[in-house]
Amino acid sequence: AQANIQMDIILARELSILGSHGMQAHKYPEMMKMIADGKLEPQRLVGKIIELSAAPVELIGMGDYSASGITVIDKF
Repeated sequence: AQANIQMDIILARELSILGSHGMQAHKYPEMMKMIADGKLEPQRLVGKIIELSAAPVELIGMGDYSASGITVIDKF
């Protein structure tokens, strides 16, 4: 999407804009090899796995959520 940013304010206040488009696609094979070799463990990012039917309750409680890791919806 297009973001409307007033660059004059960014410059005047000496603000920084940080961001990322993610990893370059040509590096995916190297990353997948690292996962296969056990050098990267993306499963450690998952805090819990829930079913789709539990998602509404999970979403309502997001404001009070203090656990680490992402929640994955696995089944529907």
